[in-house]
Amino acid sequence: MKRKRDRGWLIAIFGILAGFLLGLWAGSQFLPSFSTSDLSDLGEVQQDEYVALVAMGYAETSDLEKAQARLAALDAPNPGFFVAGVTERHANTGGAGIELSALAQLAIDLGVQNSIVQAYLPTATPEPSPTPTPEPPTATALPPTPTPLEPTATPQAPTATATPEEPTPTPEPETPTPLPAPAIVANTGINVRSGPGTAYPVVAALDAGQSADIVGRSQNSAWWQITFADGAEGWVFADIVDAAGNTTAVAVVSDISPPPATNTPVPQPTTPPEPPPSSGPDFRLIEHRLWNVEENGGFLAGTSVNCGEKHELYVVVVDAAGNPLNGVTVGSLYNSEEAVTGSKAPGTVEFVLFPPGNGVRVKRDVDGRDVSSDSVEAPTDPRKISYDQLIGARFCTNDASCATFSAIPGCFGHYSWTAKYQRSY
Repeated sequence: MKRKRDRGWLIAIFGILAGFLLGLWAGSQFLPSFSTSDLSDLGEVQQDEYVALVAMGYAETSDLEKAQARLAALDAPNPGFFVAGVTERHANTGGAGIELSALAQLAIDLGVQNSIVQAYLPTATPEPSPTPTPEPPTATALPPTPTPLEPTATPQAPTATATPEEPTPTPEPETPTPLPAPAIVANTGINVRSGPGTAYPVVAALDAGQSADIVGRSQNSAWWQITFADGAEGWVFADIVDAAGNTTAVAVVSDISPPPATNTPVPQPTTPPEPPPSSGPDFRLIEHRLWNVEENGGFLAGTSVNCGEKHELYVVVVDAAGNPLNGVTVGSLYNSEEAVTGSKAPGTVEFVLFPPGNGVRVKRDVDGRDVSSDSVEAPTDPRKISYDQLIGARFCTNDASCATFSAIPGCFGHYSWTAKYQRSY
């Protein structure tokens, strides 16, 4: 009697596949109907849901042009950075892994080079190698029983006459091949300085792919001293070049002059700050500063700006004497987000900025009383930042370069700010 096969697992697989296809069909029906509305008028949550549907559709069809056309309805200045922002918000709210992976892949395919977004891409799982089935052993035939032979007389070998051996020549020792002279190759456009540190002035530059001989190193091996064909010397940071040759023999340079002194302003006698007028707000804005390129995690390579990955707003609150105030509530101008000073550092709170930025003010004093306050904006769109602020933070050097940089828009979504408030009583 044949045993009946259990096909329950096959029915379960067909059921899961049918459900997955039904979900894709429903999403494809919902997305076109959603996109016919005025998407720029939707709230942040609805726009995020729409972008997630676009990403899921792109993951299914791989049609980048269609995804870009659907994102264009949002009127976002930079769809790639906008999708990256949705990805981070989706991760912070515990979104589904399949949607998070689809959002991250769409952001990367739209040109966003962001290590935070890349961390959400799916990790490929290698397929298991099939285990070979061993061949069944085959019967081995027994060898036939040998028939003994009659013993025969073994002839005596003639005695050999000893032949004198030729002397073995001694091989000449091989001459070791000397290692090439140590040298560096620039990975990108870099500055060459007069000494091992950023406090030394720039004396030259190397373009990507240019090389130079190494003639020395700093005590901590973080900088190489190099020489040019004309005999001029300088220093480059070791982490941004490739070193080759026998670098172990490079000597430490000990007679290094200190960096030139900078123009340090002569300290003036300080006077206590005058109390603010009683007619002003309870909390006055006394500082509003854009972080420079290095503070924001980036760096400069010649005239090129490598954007950092930070997008933060630090709010510092002090009393009338300038001492940090803990327990003051600071809130967003555009949503219900609030934070209390002292959570980041004494008298300090932190807000994470998403495009196009945020604005804040002081809402309540340490005793919980509502207060009046100046407002401050912290944009992450360079088109909303003044040229003076961009030049001061070294994102550009003059009005012409700032106009070009803002039109790109350069470093969109990656700017950080510090705002400082002082209580008037």
